[in-house]
Amino acid sequence: MKPTLFPVLALLFLHSASQAEQIPITDILPPAADLAPGWSSNRVVVLLDPLSSPTVITNEGPGWFKAAQNVVGANGCEAYAVLRCFRAGGGGLVWIHRYRSKDAIGEDWGRDKENKMQFKDLPKVGEEVRFYQRNGVHNNIAFRRGCYVIDVESGSIGPEVLEHLSKLAKVLDNLLIKAAQSGPAK
Repeated sequence: MKPTLFPVLALLFLHSASQAEQIPITDILPPAADLAPGWSSNRVVVLLDPLSSPTVITNEGPGWFKAAQNVVGANGCEAYAVLRCFRAGGGGLVWIHRYRSKDAIGEDWGRDKENKMQFKDLPKVGEEVRFYQRNGVHNNIAFRRGCYVIDVESGSIGPEVLEHLSKLAKVLDNLLIKAAQSGPAK
């Protein structure tokens, strides 16, 4: 009996792990009350996710929706969302991608060809975290957890901006962990 029990248990574990990774993006979007200190509110710019309810949200024009359509289905990306977050002295965007598998993510996430700066105090988020800066202004903290890549970006610069981005990245990672532990919303 033991030899047949192991494959069954392994299959059940793999199935449940796979299901936990494929949670709807709407399950990890932070309510304004859950945002990191200093962040006042947020709004979904665009969401395209067959697992979420609603499956489509567009709040800032057809260009954002067209961009989402171009991303979803390409290179194993199954879902996409952009969240605009607001805080005194600036704001930021959160880019969320869900892929069909960890392998589909590849190695090119969280990088920029023009990256010229390193941020040594990266937050402890995800299974892997990266920092990049675009055009000397856009600061991005990107992290990968399971089938997700989440990129938190600000157009502002300065140490306090990086601190705010780190806090927001931690909130998003905690929400992703919590949603994965509780499983997809029914």
